Amino acid sequence: MPTAPPMASLTACDPVLSFDHEMLVELFRKNGELATELLQTCAGIKLDHARVDLGSIDLTRVAPSGYYADAVMIVHGHDNKPVAGVIVEVQLQTDRDKRLTWPVYVTALRAELDCSAMLLVFTPDPAVAAWARQPIEVGHPGFRLAPIVIGLDQVPQVRDADAASRLPELAVLSAMAHPEIEIAKTAIGALAQLPTDRAELYFDVILDALPATIRQLVEASMLRHEYKSDFARKYYGQGLEQGRQDGLEQGHQAGLRGAVMTLARTKLKHLPDEVVTAINGVSDPRVLTELVTALGEARSARAARAALDRGLAGSRG
Repeated sequence: MPTAPPMASLTACDPVLSFDHEMLVELFRKNGELATELLQTCAGIKLDHARVDLGSIDLTRVAPSGYYADAVMIVHGHDNKPVAGVIVEVQLQTDRDKRLTWPVYVTALRAELDCSAMLLVFTPDPAVAAWARQPIEVGHPGFRLAPIVIGLDQVPQVRDADAASRLPELAVLSAMAHPEIEIAKTAIGALAQLPTDRAELYFDVILDALPATIRQLVEASMLRHEYKSDFARKYYGQGLEQGRQDGLEQGHQAGLRGAVMTLARTKLKHLPDEVVTAINGVSDPRVLTELVTALGEARSARAARAALDRGLAGSRG
């Protein structure tokens, strides 16, 4: 029986594949419940089931030539029999050939599992989503495939820690879709339960998805040990130590100073030259972190100015 090709061969033969594509695919492969949750939350399709297993992406066992999906989930009912097969395709751009192969994927999986099969297309690009939603007319009367398409903007905002812990992959996807500090913190807090290699990968993905200022706020919060996650503190602490060993401590300080500058200008509209000079003169990461947090929490220009004055006075003391 043919087996699925290794990931390296897929990457080598398809120039469209990228880290972004593989990262999104990996979220689905690592936790099949992500697909069923998105189907219910975003498409209104609820599958009553007991568990979801990762199936083979090799659909050539029924089809006559090589067809490989990004991910295949087998949804089992409470009697342990398959009740549905879900093919997940991550699309970063339009691809005419997919409209030829997607009907094959669905019919091949249906024949293999002897149950219903459906196609879930996930894309971060609204234009690609509009393309993928167009029904595929196979030609046989009544045979028309309408892909279930979910865009990144449809991913729910996961702010609840318990919900994030139940499905960390959805929390990571939520942080990618909604790069906000609260959502990022919630996602990072759910990583402690995962194997270290997967947690570190997801941690990097979350931080990479954040705008620079928000990322600096998250990092500042971690420096103040606001996270309950031992993993988050340990991992970020290791990063700081490695940065020191590599001579990158100044780069970290510059990042925090940049966050202070951005927040101060946002809150005060105008910064006198002497204040800019004073901020640039601060080298203690703890002082910079406290300034970032205080400015972020300031609800008025007066409060922001007071926080800035206190922080800068403390740095001189």
